[in-house]
Amino acid sequence: MEHQEIRKLKEWMSPFLKLTLDSVLLVGSADTSGNLAKNRKLIKERVQNIRQVLVSLGIDSDVIQTVSLEPIFGRTTKERERFRSVGIKLSILG
Repeated sequence: MEHQEIRKLKEWMSPFLKLTLDSVLLVGSADTSGNLAKNRKLIKERVQNIRQVLVSLGIDSDVIQTVSLEPIFGRTTKERERFRSVGIKLSILG
């Protein structure tokens, strides 16, 4: 992750750090262009990078779950860019 992306993630997570998180689910994906094995590896690396940032912010690593999806076929450049991502789902104890 680039420095700017890390900063944006930290800013986005900031309000949630004061809450009690029940779980954090990280879902990584990639598009199918290029080498399939390399894309699978990139998915796992992206998810682990996000996980490391969240742990560095003080989120308990025990509440973080990760899922790596199989690369997804994107027809357009925009779709392929969107599939190169990590989604974050937070469950907050109420």
